[in-house]
Formats: sequence, structure tokens, C-alpha cells
Amino acid sequence: MDSAVSTSLWRVGGASPPALDIAVPYADENRNRVLLSEWRRQGGEALPAPLLMLPRHSEGAYRVRVRAQDLLDIHVEDQYSDAVAGGTGGPGGHHEDRIVTHITLDGEWRFTSRNQRSRAGAGTLCVRSHEKPWDFEVARGTRAVAVVLPPSAVRLPSNTLAVTAEHTSPAARLLLAQLRLFADVADELQPAAATAARNATLELFQGLVNDQTIDDEDFTPALFEAATGYIEDRLLDDPDLNARAVAEALHVSVRTLYRVFAQQATSSVMAYVRERRLERARAELISTRLTVSEVAARWHFADGSHFVKAYKKRFGETPTTSRRG
Repeated sequence: MDSAVSTSLWRVGGASPPALDIAVPYADENRNRVLLSEWRRQGGEALPAPLLMLPRHSEGAYRVRVRAQDLLDIHVEDQYSDAVAGGTGGPGGHHEDRIVTHITLDGEWRFTSRNQRSRAGAGTLCVRSHEKPWDFEVARGTRAVAVVLPPSAVRLPSNTLAVTAEHTSPAARLLLAQLRLFADVADELQPAAATAARNATLELFQGLVNDQTIDDEDFTPALFEAATGYIEDRLLDDPDLNARAVAEALHVSVRTLYRVFAQQATSSVMAYVRERRLERARAELISTRLTVSEVAARWHFADGSHFVKAYKKRFGETPTTSRRG
């Protein structure tokens, strides 16, 4: 194996030898059977074999190498694989009923289950439920850290089997730092400290999922109400009001905020802001002596003509007509 295969920044498993270290010639007519047999021999029950299908080449060998480590009931693997396709196999299969996360360092994983597709390229992680079987494809030279969690450890949204995130997102950075540290010091921890580290890791996994998705029927309306309240308070005072500022004030991701508005307002965040500014501007046109230009400037429209166009589109008449009425 070359240095790219043998070196890992994660140090999963410490100095212990790999749990799997297999090379199978692509030209071998029985390559898939040989790979499965060798995987079962080396991995045993600790590393259940997925269903694998190797491409056919006239030369070279498929290589797979796995280092493994258990952090109480959290199983971690540092994986290297050349190009291969396969599946989890459903009941009785690979990590059945578990939550499996691939933290891709190099290369790419592609997953398909029912009508859902997910991709985990370099710099991306993918959290998946194994409640349903998955088909997958691995690109040549792919390295990933796989984390297998108990089935009840993380709750994914209903009708969602996978959640992806960038390594650089705040929630992912915090999770990855915790995982690395836990793996590094696990052998030195007393039982109470190890349990605390395990629980903190699971909380960070759930936090990552929540940061990327929202599926709580009680939380969604409450977040929408908080967001609209924040917007109302700043419609007049903040000319630079935008979705990111609202999301940061409420400690949620912009993506989550977009989903909430799509569900509750059937519009984007900024469309909602514009709508409310137009309604407030209309009330002032009717109740004050401010000119159309003054009202447009007060409610942060770029110029009078832009305001008139937006106003007419919203109310079906010009600002002047509203005032006369």
C-alpha cells in the first residue's frame, strides 16, 4: 500500500494494525467472491461485510483498508477504498438500523435509497439512517471516517434518510473536533468521563442534523413567529435587513430559516420583508402627508420609480391612487 493509504490524520485505532487490509486483482474472475470471503475472514462479526461489486480491469488490484475503534457504543472507522459499488443489504445487512455518517476526506461517496440520493464529496459529511437499505458507489482513492451510532442516538426528520453538511460549517467543525479528541483520549478516560464524552458527541450529532433540517411541528411555527417579530422590529430602522442577519439573531442556519418561511409563509424571507414594508408604506400614504418619495425612502426602496412599480404589483394601483382613495 502506498503512503496515501497508510497515513491518516485521524489516528483511528492508534498504533494497532488495520482491522481490514485487502487487495484483490481486478482481473480475477472470482474477485467479488474473494473480496467478500476475505472481508468476512478479517472483519468477522465486528466489521460486517457489505454487498460489494468490483469493476473489471485487466490489470491492477482493488484495495481496501479499515482501521476501527469503539468509543463505548459509537463505532469509528478510518476507511480507504478504491472504486467499488455495493449495498447495505437491508435486514441483517451492513450496520442494520444504525445511523451511519461518512466524513469524506478525499474522493467521493454516492448513496441512493428509494428516491433519495446523497453525495459526500471531499469536505462533506453525510448522516444516513440505515432503517432502509442503501446502494452506494465509491470513487477510486476515497478516504473517509465512518461513524456508526446507535439507532436511537440521532433523530432525522420524517421522510428524510440522509442529511449532508460541509466540514466547514460551525456545527460540523464542533462535531469533528469532538470526535477527534474523543478518539485520541478514549483509552485514557475513566468510565464516567467516557460516558460524558459519548453523550456530548451524540448531542453534537443531533445539533448538526437540527442545524441542517427542521421537522418539529411545534418548533416551526414558534421559529416563524420569532423571525417575523424580529423583522417587524427592524423594518424601518435597518436598511440592510437580510435573511442571514435574521438567522444569526435566532441562532439557526439560513437554510433552516428558508425552510420555515417556505412552510409558513410560502415565500422567501426577503419577499416577506418587502411585503411588510409595502403594507406599512401603504398605511402611511393613507394616514400621513408624507410624499410618495418620502414614504419610499422611509421604507428603504431604492428610488421612487422602484417603489411605485412594486406597490402597483402588490396592490393593483399606484401610491397616488391609494392616497386619493
